[in-house]
Amino acid sequence: MRPRKVFAIGRGQFENIGDVILRRQLLDWVRETGELHVYVGSSPAGYDEGLGLGPDDRVYRSLRAWYRVALTSALRGGAAYVFKPGEIQLTLAGLKEHLSALPLLLALRLRGGAAVRAGVGTRNFAPVPRALMRPSIALSDLTLWRDDATGAYMGTGEVMPDLAFGEGADDDAVASFSVRSPERDVLVVSMRGDEASRPHPSDAWLAGVRAYAAQNALTIWAVTQVRTDDARTVRLAADLGGRALTWPESTPHDEQERRLRELYSRTAVVISDRLHVLIAAFTEGAVPVGASVEGSDKVDRHFATIGLHGVSIPAGSGEELTGRLKDLADRRAEMFGRLLEARTRLRVSRDRIRDVVRGADRPTVHHLGRVGDIPGGMTQVLNGYVAWDFPRVDVAIITSRGNPHDLRAAALKATGALVRVLRLPRRRSVVVAHLSERGSFVREGFLLRVAHRRGIATVAHLHGSSFATFAARHPRLTGWALLHADRVITLSAETSEVSARFVPADRVVLIPNAIPSSSPTEKDPLVVFGGVVSHRKGIDVLQEAWSRIDAPGWELVVAGPVREAHLVREGIPGMRLVGSLAHEELMALLDRSQVAVLPSRDEAMPMFILEAMARSNCVISTDVGGIAAVLGEGRGIVVPPADVDAFHTALQSVLSDGDRRAQLAAAGKAAFEERFSAAAVFPRLEQLWLDALADRRAS
Repeated sequence: MRPRKVFAIGRGQFENIGDVILRRQLLDWVRETGELHVYVGSSPAGYDEGLGLGPDDRVYRSLRAWYRVALTSALRGGAAYVFKPGEIQLTLAGLKEHLSALPLLLALRLRGGAAVRAGVGTRNFAPVPRALMRPSIALSDLTLWRDDATGAYMGTGEVMPDLAFGEGADDDAVASFSVRSPERDVLVVSMRGDEASRPHPSDAWLAGVRAYAAQNALTIWAVTQVRTDDARTVRLAADLGGRALTWPESTPHDEQERRLRELYSRTAVVISDRLHVLIAAFTEGAVPVGASVEGSDKVDRHFATIGLHGVSIPAGSGEELTGRLKDLADRRAEMFGRLLEARTRLRVSRDRIRDVVRGADRPTVHHLGRVGDIPGGMTQVLNGYVAWDFPRVDVAIITSRGNPHDLRAAALKATGALVRVLRLPRRRSVVVAHLSERGSFVREGFLLRVAHRRGIATVAHLHGSSFATFAARHPRLTGWALLHADRVITLSAETSEVSARFVPADRVVLIPNAIPSSSPTEKDPLVVFGGVVSHRKGIDVLQEAWSRIDAPGWELVVAGPVREAHLVREGIPGMRLVGSLAHEELMALLDRSQVAVLPSRDEAMPMFILEAMARSNCVISTDVGGIAAVLGEGRGIVVPPADVDAFHTALQSVLSDGDRRAQLAAAGKAAFEERFSAAAVFPRLEQLWLDALADRRAS
């Protein structure tokens, strides 16, 4: 669902083209997420057109009227607010928007709305105003600063390139700018018009610019992108022997931008102490050169954020200036490569902003756990959720655990997870606690209880291979966690039966693990074991069975961390231990193998078996947990656990009979696609999450 209304402030310095460039792009990004409501104040001719406002956008001249509609919509639920991008001063006056928006932000937070701050940087760094801004940041769903220095000083939020880097010529044209075309025969100069704080350039500086232009056959133009600079523009044009593009009062805002961009598209080098003159010309193909202003690093830090350093040149002799201009012009290919990289980053930011704004009414399912290339089936389950495009919900991960051997890091992650749970919006959040046994019932179980007490929909997703034994030994801890779950997901009939002793049976649902499908590939004579090399996983059974196998040309690859080294037998012909593999490497191995084996003594529903089925392996495993339900009826071979003879017989039979091996692999692959693929299972999961949310909203 879309938010019904998206509120934004488009008002800025009416005499400044740069303010329009910033606001226009952000408005374009969020326009598709809902009905756009924009405050522009008493904007002059061409300003609204420059912002790209259209007939479907609601435009407000009165701030009071805009705020009243925004607050009312926020209280009704589903609205979103987008902060004005650009530069703020960390002063009480400079924080006017961020302080006055607090009631609106609070209403959005309470009623499931969304707030985004993007493309904001600071002109100064002052600790007291920074502290006053903290509540505004805390109540926002996403904060993206426009330069690294601001992000580092504020100490919260993330960083994106300045929005203006996304304007101007398209990416194909930008790629061509790496080589200066002959048509680029202009050098543009633009300087701030405040004589008191920005003295006129020295004679040496002017001489250096003239010399560089003459050496490179460039016509000098002085331009006005901020109307208050007009007098300076005229004077610079006269001093440099060039032409002036001023901003007459009769020229509308959008027309002045068009005139400037037309000139920038012919510009080889632009020199300015104004950040957005440099960026606007840069995005049309001009090499940007910052005119250094004492006490200000604004230009340098914004270009440094996209990886371009040293774009400003200090005042010096004419000869020094000419040399520095040449050095920067020689970096043309590097500069436009960085611009393309910045645009890639901006597109990522755009998509994140749209997701947050669009998600004002869209539920988010927050999974307690961790993702990444980390061993363990539970992590692979979460990796699959993150990668999948669920049509009706968003998926987020609250990292609640880390390396169990690093207690300090684990404590920090658990504390951070608690803070996030406490900040979740109640009416559009679902918290899923992934529980195995032991510590997870304490750690994630506690977070589940906190979420439940806050009125958030909760789901307990049980993974542990020894859940029945654990529940029998620790019934109070098990009930302590599960009683606060609106739904319980299990992986086997046994786990469902045990869970129903603690919660009503209608809350318990058996849904198998699932993974995305895989394309077939060329197969080798390989047998693969994937898992921890341990007694529980049956490594002793596998080694003894393999030592009896008569199958010339076949190889057994044992992939996984060695937890019980004393069980490993050296020198078994045709067996190779490769240790821990990245998940991607293990999947590549399964793509090549024909047979996958897992002789476990204890499991819930191992991901390795599903991953093997998805890759057309003939699978041999044991009758523990939910394995028989997956591999039964000819979808694989299931033998009793710890039975070496049975396991050897099953393995020998498929290695010796190619037709049977292919038949079992094909049946397993077909069953996977129908019952265990992400496409088959994830819609059931999504519906269960939404059912839990609906029940919680109704209560």
